[in-house]
Amino acid sequence: MKTFIVDAFTETPFKGNPAGVCLVDSPLGDDRMLAIAQELNFSETAFLFPLENRGAYSIRYFSPKMEIPLCGHATLASAKVIFSTRELNEVHFINIQGLDLSIKELNGEIMMEFPIYETRPAEAPSALIASLGVKAIKNSVYNEETRVLLLEIADPEELAGLDPDFAALHRSHNSINGVEQDLVFLLRS
Repeated sequence: MKTFIVDAFTETPFKGNPAGVCLVDSPLGDDRMLAIAQELNFSETAFLFPLENRGAYSIRYFSPKMEIPLCGHATLASAKVIFSTRELNEVHFINIQGLDLSIKELNGEIMMEFPIYETRPAEAPSALIASLGVKAIKNSVYNEETRVLLLEIADPEELAGLDPDFAALHRSHNSINGVEQDLVFLLRS
């Protein structure tokens, strides 16, 4: 297994949003992937296994606590690894939900196509907002298929300066398994 550490959303080393990317020759068990994700201790680690079609890979995402169905920055990191190590300019990642995530590289730029999900208005728990240190939420919506709560913060400077109390955040909802820089919370129901 080859393992990479990739900083997504940046060109500067040790900045951006880090993710682990593991290229495996044969499928690993869930417990093994979880143990590796715990060892790497990033918000997400992606595991890639090549499928029969050239340029197609199974992709699974694990936080140190559990498997999650989809992760944007770990997908971007995985695409960067594939484009850097294989002679491909298009890749298809098939996630645990069977979604085909199409990613292309053109002139050094990576373009990702993700599915569009319907959302409904949702109330963010006040304890969750307090643990983030957010003064105000502009919008809060929830998607049933992915069980993702999206919080929109009006002030980009406030977002950039967040320093969450992760212990309080975890206590604020019994099923939070990850926090993204773009404030995507994965909630298990």
